[in-house]
Amino acid sequence: MKTSKFILGALCTLLILSVSSCKEEKPHFTIEGEISGADSTMLYLQKQGLNEYALVDSVKLDSNGTFSFKQDAPQHGEFYTLILGNQVINLAIDSIETVVVKASKPTFAAQYTVEGSDESKLMKEIILEQYKLTNTVRSLMVKLQKKEISQDEYITDMNTAVAAYKTYAEKVIRSDYTSYASYFALFQKVGDLLIFDPYDKKDRSLYQAVATAWLHKDPESPRTKQLESFVLGILADIQREKDREQHIIELNNNMKEVDSQDFFKISLPDISNKQIELASLHGKVVLLDFTAYQTDYSPAHNILLNKVFEKYSGKVAIYQVSLDSDAHSWKNTATNLPWICVYDEKSLGSELIQKFNVQSLPTTYILDKKGNIVKRLLGSENIDDEIKKLL
Repeated sequence: MKTSKFILGALCTLLILSVSSCKEEKPHFTIEGEISGADSTMLYLQKQGLNEYALVDSVKLDSNGTFSFKQDAPQHGEFYTLILGNQVINLAIDSIETVVVKASKPTFAAQYTVEGSDESKLMKEIILEQYKLTNTVRSLMVKLQKKEISQDEYITDMNTAVAAYKTYAEKVIRSDYTSYASYFALFQKVGDLLIFDPYDKKDRSLYQAVATAWLHKDPESPRTKQLESFVLGILADIQREKDREQHIIELNNNMKEVDSQDFFKISLPDISNKQIELASLHGKVVLLDFTAYQTDYSPAHNILLNKVFEKYSGKVAIYQVSLDSDAHSWKNTATNLPWICVYDEKSLGSELIQKFNVQSLPTTYILDKKGNIVKRLLGSENIDDEIKKLL
């Protein structure tokens, strides 16, 4: 019996050691390095999920500034960030690599070095290009507000700055569509806007190429599925827009058999309760605009329309149909607008919504001098160019 107990005890010890050994051998990655001049400063490691950020570890740096974070290796690869105060370093982790980061506190986010991850090195360069673009945009906006540059100069310089980022980022993307750096470059923003426009044909081809490559590389990755869903959603939006354009063509074909003044007869009251007919504007290029003043986009949209109205005074008319649910709010805004503002009290129940295929607000159509719908304007299109074609 004593021998049996001894053997049993030995077996239990071996089992414990075996389990312990298994835990130690679990695949992991390490992010380590040194941050100078950061004594007593907290350094955080954060995981970037698809829809949220998760703090996974932290350390209070001492005078040496050394740190080491060890985490379980991700199944599909992930993005992580090192955060020091309000400065951020972006890193890509594929599996079990050791990434070494060295920086100083004052220039933590811009002048760091990274070893052990070529993807993270590329991401650093992408971020620096994004910083450059963001700073340029801010500077141009200040100059425009101070009237140090014209609007045309602002647009030209803005396009040049955006093109510079895209030129660099596109080289990174085309060098390896499957890389984390390519994914990262595609989704960089200035403010809330993506720098690469998924509705632009050339830019969209990059999103499609990266999504296809990731589908082959790692079809089960959440980021692959997100990319696929994103691209399919954009393509669906584009198809809906084509359907709208087809609807316009059908409307114009109908106009060959039906008098345009009758077919497009809209008569609605203005702020003085005077009935204003759309047909009364025949002989002018007209922007037929369906909107709602209570929405967040309304002020910016009306600023854009005002620029057009002032530039083409007497040649272009604006017939703006408010679909606001509150007539009082409509009147308060319409009183200050120089173009024709009319109100449809049926709001979103108006038959005009179906007649003109209004699927979102604002919806703006451009009509020629005969009252024919020429085009449904998209937000990204230059209204100026479309008007010039008709004058």
